[in-house]
Amino acid sequence: PYQAGWPARYRVEAEVLRAALRGHSPVIEHVGSTAVPGLAAMPVIDLMLGLPDPVAVDAQAARLANFGYRLLLDDAHRAPDRRVLTRHVRGVLTHQVHVVTAFGDAWHRLLMFRDLLRLDRDLALAYESLKRELARQTRGRPLAYATGKADFIASVLGRPAFAPAPAPPH
Repeated sequence: PYQAGWPARYRVEAEVLRAALRGHSPVIEHVGSTAVPGLAAMPVIDLMLGLPDPVAVDAQAARLANFGYRLLLDDAHRAPDRRVLTRHVRGVLTHQVHVVTAFGDAWHRLLMFRDLLRLDRDLALAYESLKRELARQTRGRPLAYATGKADFIASVLGRPAFAPAPAPPH
């Protein structure tokens, strides 16, 4: 169920990330289900961190590790315009950070999806229902769970949150 403390956990972590990346002027937003009041979610705080170039976070991996963050290096979490950081406390995933181009396409799609869920209670409840069913069906297979959510997000936004922008017509 929704936890009233999630926004405060986001604010604390946003300050930690600002300190860890001082000099890079990150723009940070609370995204994901924990950013939608009343929406049930896994208790993992999702943050979106915008930088002019997400690849710049690679050079900060050691510094971020000092703050408890690990840069995921597998292909599923790395793209030229995206990186993912995770934070675990006592072996439990507590925070996930999506590093994207500040004010770029993925940035706007993630905010749009979050804001649509905040504004449309029926949409939020449909998403919650899907996530509960996916959690039941995909236990222990996080990629299958993520794929199922991506299909829903694509149906709402017209394409997945992290899909590259279509090429302009010639």
